[in-house]
Amino acid sequence: MITRREFVAGVACTAVAGKLVGQESDAAKNENLVATCGLYCGACPMYLATQENNEERLAAMQKQFGGGLMNMPKEDLLCDGCLGGGRLASFCRKCDMRECATAKTKTRRCSECAEFPCSRIAGFNNDGMLHHAEVLENLRQLRATGIESWAKQEEERWRCPECRTPISWYEEECPKCKAPRRARLFPLPKQGVFSGSGGGVRVVPAAVKVKE
Repeated sequence: MITRREFVAGVACTAVAGKLVGQESDAAKNENLVATCGLYCGACPMYLATQENNEERLAAMQKQFGGGLMNMPKEDLLCDGCLGGGRLASFCRKCDMRECATAKTKTRRCSECAEFPCSRIAGFNNDGMLHHAEVLENLRQLRATGIESWAKQEEERWRCPECRTPISWYEEECPKCKAPRRARLFPLPKQGVFSGSGGGVRVVPAAVKVKE
């Protein structure tokens, strides 16, 4: 017959084991938000709107991309992240970097590739989109610190400094408490956000050395 002490010890061990499994699961999910190209999907407005089932955000994006030449239906805005194994927003379904990585052995991200930086990822970095302009440096940091550390850093970076609500690439303030975005995030131009195709603001690209 089990004693009270043994019962309590068993319950405690089960609770600790469950907590550890939960932590590992959260860490694995966050690592899957590190896209092949070096973007952090956890700051993508389409990913956030999908995961939060935020109808207000989805409606705003539907209004932005649902008309004109894009004419995107709501289903094309839904996303579970680049490496999440689920839905992909239409902007990311055709991705040269992910296709390249898939064709190689033991390569999920450009940071793991011997050819980094290649003309493919440099072109993506320099296509004029503000959030794309971070990928080369992101990938270098991924190499230096490892994916787990970098994913944690990005998760923290893309949270409101006041209430810790996740914030997307082009939000000027927290959608919940209205606190301004962190100063260390890339600055947004004063003329507004989402002014370029693909859901972002365009900038003049800089020259990047690539491996031939």
